Parts: sequence; C-alpha cells; structure tokens
Amino acid sequence: MEQHSDLIAGVVVAMGFVLRLWRAQATFFNTDEAWHFSLANQTSLAAAYQASRTIVHPPLLIFVLYYWRHLGTSNLVLRLPSVIAGTLVCWVVYRWLSRVFGRRAGWLGLIFITFLPPWIALSAELRQYTLMLLFAVSSACLLEEALARNSIVRMVGSALCLYLAMCSHYSAFLFAAAVGIYAILKMIRERPRRAVIATWMAGQVAGVGLAALFYFTHISRLGGVHAGAEPLHNFADWYLADWYFHPGRDHLLRFLYRGTFGIFRFAFGQTAVGQLAVLLFIAGVILIVLGRPASRRLPPRSASMLLLAPFALNWVAVSAGLYPYGRTRQCVYLGVFAIAGVSAALSILSGERTAVAASLALGMVIVCQARGTLEGRDMLPLADQRRQHMDEAVQFIDDRIARGDIIFTDQATSFQLRHYLCRQKPVTLLHMLPSGFETFGCQGFEVMITPVGDGALTADSVAARWRGDSAFDWPAGARVWIVQGGWATGLGETLRFMPGLAGLDVHSFGRYFEIFQLPQRFAGSPQR
Repeated sequence: MEQHSDLIAGVVVAMGFVLRLWRAQATFFNTDEAWHFSLANQTSLAAAYQASRTIVHPPLLIFVLYYWRHLGTSNLVLRLPSVIAGTLVCWVVYRWLSRVFGRRAGWLGLIFITFLPPWIALSAELRQYTLMLLFAVSSACLLEEALARNSIVRMVGSALCLYLAMCSHYSAFLFAAAVGIYAILKMIRERPRRAVIATWMAGQVAGVGLAALFYFTHISRLGGVHAGAEPLHNFADWYLADWYFHPGRDHLLRFLYRGTFGIFRFAFGQTAVGQLAVLLFIAGVILIVLGRPASRRLPPRSASMLLLAPFALNWVAVSAGLYPYGRTRQCVYLGVFAIAGVSAALSILSGERTAVAASLALGMVIVCQARGTLEGRDMLPLADQRRQHMDEAVQFIDDRIARGDIIFTDQATSFQLRHYLCRQKPVTLLHMLPSGFETFGCQGFEVMITPVGDGALTADSVAARWRGDSAFDWPAGARVWIVQGGWATGLGETLRFMPGLAGLDVHSFGRYFEIFQLPQRFAGSPQR
C-alpha cells in the first residue's frame, strides 16, 4: 500500500465517483436544487446574476449552471458539476491530510469522505457545497505545498482557489480565517522566503477586499429582499432560526455543546458513530498538543490549531448571531476538519499498523451505511427521493388533473413543479396584488403559490381557505388540487381530521410528495 499509495487512492476515488454518479441519476431534485436551477434558467447572464441576489449564497454556482444547462437539463447532467467536484474533493482531502498529518491519516480521511453517506449525498445534489469544499481544501493543500517548497506559484494558486471558494459559499470566509491563523503559526515556525510571505499577505488582502465586495453588494441587502428579514440582524429569525443562537432563548454553552455534536453527527451520518467521532477528535488534538506518545511520528503541534481554529471561529460567529451552528449543511466545511481530526486520532492510536487503522475506519463507515440516521432537513432519505416518484407524480397530474383546475402549492414545492411540470422551461410569475400570491401557467395548468415567507402549507391554513375563513379565497365552484412537496410531509393525513375533509383521497409519491383534491365548495354554501 505504501509503495502504490496514490494508485490505490485513485481507484478508491473512482469508486466514489461511481457511487455519486448513481445517486445523482437515481433521485429527483429536492426543492432547493430546483430553486437554484430556476435562478440560473434565465434569458441572459445579467438576469441570472440578478436572480442570484435573492438567495443567501454567492453567485458562482448560478453562473456555472447558466452555461452548463445548454448541455442538457436532465437530473444527471445538471448535477454533474457537483458530482465531479465532490469526487475531486476526495482526492484533494487525501493529498492534504497526507501532507499535514501523515500518509496514514490521508488514507483514513479518503475512506471517510469517499464512502460516508452524507458526503455521497452532498455530491449528488445541485448545491454550492461541493464546489466550495473543492476550492477551499485545494487552497489549504496548495498552501502546505507552497510553504514546504517555498513556491510563489503555489501560493498564488492557493489564493485563487480561496477566492473561488468564497464565490461559492459564504462559509468559505470562516474557512479562510481559520486556515489563515494556522498559516501564520506555520510561517513563524518554518520561516519561508520573504517573497512567499509577501505573496500570502497580498492574497489575504485581496480576499478581504472580495469579502467586503460581497458584503456591500449582496449580504447587507438580503434583509430587504426577504419579507420579515429586515433589518439585517433579524435575518437569523427568518433563515434557519433553530440553528442560530438567540441570547434570550438559548444558553450559549449548551447551544455550542449540542451544535458540536450535531456537526459530527451530520459529517458521519449516524448518531452513535458521530458521538464516538467527537471523542476521537478530542483525543487526537490532545495527543498532537502533548506530543505523546513520543515514540511515534506525530504531526507538528501547529496542526492542532488547524483542527481547533475553525470551531473556535464559528463559536465566535455563533455568539454574535452571525452564523448558524449544528447539524446543517451550512456548517459542512467544519465536517472536513472533523474528519481530519478523527483520521489523525485513529492514525496515532493505531501506531504503525495501517491495516488496523483502515479496518477501524471501514468499520465506522459500514455502521453509518447500514444504520444511518439521515432524514428530514439533513437529507431526504434515498427511498423517498427516487426519481420514479417524481415521474409518477407528473404523470398523475397529466392524467388526472383537468386543464382549468387550480393547483395550489407553497413556495418550496412550486420550484419542483416549475422544474418538472414545466419541462425545465423558464417560468414567468404573475403577482396577485395585494394578497401576495403568485401564479404561473405551463402545459395548460394553472398553479397558484402562497406568498413568499409563508412557509410550507399547513392543515389549518388549507382548511381555512377551503371554508372561506381566510382573507384569500378560491373562486366559487373551482376545482382545487393541493400539491405538497419540499421538506414537508403528512399534510393530507392531518387534513383528514378536519370537519368535512375526512374523505380526502391522498396520493403519495414517496414520503415527501403528495397530491389530493379538495371537496368542491360552491358560492353561498361553504363547508363547515
């Protein structure tokens, strides 16, 4: 293995590519993926950029999709950039950890990030995270090589990769700060050429300038884009409220404790293994700091800062209410450092026995694959996101819903309908003032959408509109079909307990997509 390490690693990465490719073609778009495609599916690049300013991420993915969609609009083709990036992340993590923590740790990190369920699922989604991880980890890897070889070219490459990461996802700002602290300590210890240090400093200044540009052109204006998120400091209550720290509601230490375990649970995809991973991470940091056991080859003590700085900086951001923390995709960059720490710990504790360390890592992966607990907002379970479910749902709409009937849905589900029902064609929304509702038509169907900020449909809100008790009412005599997808589930079953709605015929397509028709209500005779 030592003699042919890179060759074997390449084979492992190829296996990871096959797994990611299979999942990408086997599942339908969740609502976030469909949303991102709708932003890129514009008539001009300028329009795509303006659309990208309505989401809480930088525009790089939207730009990539704007051009990539001309190659095809199938699930697999649109997800290929993420699949490729997610596969390359495996290789770069292997190279990076091998340089910082040793070849054995690099092997363990490769096993984890290639085969753990969350990393496969992330790589098969049309999202920003794999692009950000690829560029961020490449930046860290090139930084190591630049300092080891006194290379200005590699230092420039590190800076460019960091900028691309920052253009992919705003968590790269925290990644950059953490790796910057580590780089300072490393340069103090190793004393590279002044030209290399000057190049690094120039790269950091440019990075701060890029961050400032994003703040003034995008971040500072997000509060005005989304109702309920103005002023900007209210944004945490509108977006991922459960994962932001609220001083009046949460206890800080308890919040950080829960969030830290949540990050490891998210990174490994299984609760018990995630808890074990936290203990291994702590053990690895302690062993590196103490330099024990002295008889074994250990990473330099500065490596402990590489593991601790990202979490410490995120804690500071959490305390200030500036960033979420816990079991959420927005903290996936911390998952890389979590895997790095666990890999280093297993490498140290196993001594010189590579086979023992690899067996332990594979055992953890097998448990996570067999008994993974990912569900809900972590990831949609694979069984409920199979492509066949969406194909059957669209066929049901074509066969059973008459043109002229009203399809009523929420904002999240509307993105899936725009993507699949409208056959990936650009959609023009019509705004119904002053109610805030929106409508669009495609394939002869009329779709009505709840106002932005209303969230998923609830049984109470649907029942109130059906009875005519809400400010907004459907036209008398209209045939109304409810379509519920997104991240919600169980709407139809809950409505069956409402007076007059016990006979609903709910058609489910997996656990996260359902269609049913409301009983018809005529003018002057509301159902009670």
